Amino acid sequence: MKSRRPSQESAASTDPMPEPEERSAEADHDHDFLADFVSGLPGDSPRIVAALERVKDVYVPCGRETLLKKEFDMFLQMISARRNGKRDEGRCFFVTGESGAGKTEIVKNLIAKYPKLQKRKMSYGTVQPLISIKLQGPVILKTLGWNILRAAGYPVKQGLEKHNTWDILPQQLHHRNVMIIHIDEPQHLLTNTEANQERKNVAKAFKGVMNNPDWPVSFILSGMPETNELAIKDEQIERRNWFFTLEDVDMPDERHLVIKIISELAGSVSINATEVSASDVPDRVAHAARYRYGRIAQVVLSAIHVALTKGAVALERNHFVEAYLLHSQARGQDDMNPFLRADWRNLPQGLFMIETVK
Repeated sequence: MKSRRPSQESAASTDPMPEPEERSAEADHDHDFLADFVSGLPGDSPRIVAALERVKDVYVPCGRETLLKKEFDMFLQMISARRNGKRDEGRCFFVTGESGAGKTEIVKNLIAKYPKLQKRKMSYGTVQPLISIKLQGPVILKTLGWNILRAAGYPVKQGLEKHNTWDILPQQLHHRNVMIIHIDEPQHLLTNTEANQERKNVAKAFKGVMNNPDWPVSFILSGMPETNELAIKDEQIERRNWFFTLEDVDMPDERHLVIKIISELAGSVSINATEVSASDVPDRVAHAARYRYGRIAQVVLSAIHVALTKGAVALERNHFVEAYLLHSQARGQDDMNPFLRADWRNLPQGLFMIETVK
């Protein structure tokens, strides 16, 4: 991982931000509903919710963002360059990592760095160069097509068949100036297509959009390592892809990164983290989080949550102890809690779960 983590992050684009789309009436309704709901929670809950929102808004960058942006810049350059006056075939940009590696957040923050990729109003109408969809579970090819059309603003009607969905996609994406489709967790699509023929159908559908002569579209695929199988199964996609793997945090060399996550998340709600940062707590946090960036942030968030409920002004080891109990099955088994056990390195990485005897 050290080879993929330069010391400084490259500068974001300084292009002026076009006029963004106004927040929808539905979003306003959701905001008002939640605000009313939180106001009715007991005791000090509204204060704690507000504090947790500030913590959740914090994203601590590290060197991998620098390299990812550099490679994505090259990806955008390649798909924008024309051949004989027209853009040629689309490409795939794979961002993969294990569960908890931080794939969703790093891609979301990457996309936010590019004003020209945002949905915006222009003098001639609304453009949406990039659309993003998240697959929540096993899906079929037709459902994926529907989701893409909906994200692009096309009114999907009942009875639209698979072949019709993917046939009309290129025209509709062109109409809305969609150049890139981001699919988060695409392994759910592959999970439901174990047969080689079905996997070939997925690749064929993607290539149909990527190879459209009038408006070729590219993909960002952020998911588990098995997402890469899409490229392995198809030679055309394989030769056009870009790979970026999110590696585990390398301890102790990257201990400073864990300390930075603890300090910045706690600091967002004015909780002092000096003492725990100087102890072995950062090492224990990384172990409890399986040395994965996203999980490290989640473990720290949970400990801060405990501290907020106690009105603490400083983060303590006991806050991590209690947080671990809340999210594992280690209650009553102190020898399974990495924040209590002396030889915590001998514990399995991650949260302790009791195996069910069958």
